Amino acid sequence: MMRTSCIILTLLLALAACRDNSRTFTLKGTLKGIPEGKALVILPDTAHSRIDTIVIKDGQFTYELQTDTTAQLTLVFPGGRFCTVFADRGTETELTADTACWDSLSLRGGVENDALQHFTDSLRACPPDSIRHAVKEYVRKHPFSPVGAHLLNVYYAQTDTPDYAGIEEVIKLMSGKLQDNPIVQDLRLHLDDVIQADTGKYIASFRIKDKYDKFVNAYQYGGDFLVVTFWAGWQPGGLELQKEILALKKAKDKKKEKVTFINVSLETDKRRWKDLQENDSLPDVQACDFEGWEGDMVKRFGVTDLPQMILLTPQRRVALRSARLDEVKAELDTLLVREKEREKKNRQR
Repeated sequence: MMRTSCIILTLLLALAACRDNSRTFTLKGTLKGIPEGKALVILPDTAHSRIDTIVIKDGQFTYELQTDTTAQLTLVFPGGRFCTVFADRGTETELTADTACWDSLSLRGGVENDALQHFTDSLRACPPDSIRHAVKEYVRKHPFSPVGAHLLNVYYAQTDTPDYAGIEEVIKLMSGKLQDNPIVQDLRLHLDDVIQADTGKYIASFRIKDKYDKFVNAYQYGGDFLVVTFWAGWQPGGLELQKEILALKKAKDKKKEKVTFINVSLETDKRRWKDLQENDSLPDVQACDFEGWEGDMVKRFGVTDLPQMILLTPQRRVALRSARLDEVKAELDTLLVREKEREKKNRQR
């Protein structure tokens, strides 16, 4: 009887091991230029979100994940380099990369990783202005593939010139299941905010505390045009942009033109933000709610990337949304001329 029980137990353990192996995703990496160090694996799934650590030794690493579904992972390597990997259950994927040419990163193994690699390779012969069309066609042909959600986010949303109308069009091509993908759901939430604050729409109200702990609101600056800039000290070029805005502010003040510059920081560290105010020459008005991307101003203005500048008319209509100060200045100058002409006509009546 005892021998029979041992045999049964051994069989059960063997079956359990087989089941575990069927759920295991294995990622093996070879990194040229990173002989030693640590990388992070971010699992953004809302039900099982966590961050794992990978140890890199002799330019090699192995990472395993137990999963029942296809999970999208973000790998963050030393130096801030990152990539997306799809973890398919029961599969093995090989990643090879060279820090001297990060664009040559290769993923092999797993249905979704092979599909992503094939699409990425196809872009090498694709003109820049055709990439979004290629993404749209990929989603049309593969409406269930999570690769489509990833590509939509990368090439339509996370760029200097997001295509919000295009995002809506591509989402409509997706299956209902893919539309429930967390990335697509996040894009939809941002899209709702952006549409509300898009060019031609009105932002009738907002309120945030400035560096003097006083509230700044939409209409306290009377008939001024408003340039609302979203930025952060950790953002590449963030401080340089603030200095350029300061120079533009001084030029407008000298001409006594009706313009107010409101600068909203996405800092979450109060000490760091105060240090920026004390140690750098920054333009007024500086404001921060220390909630980062979750702040009310960020959502109200539909901000999805940094830097982002929104030009509001005295009636608080969105006249322009841009990441470039030269574009904002050109549109502002045009509107100021029109406003002066309008006021002149009114005086002549």
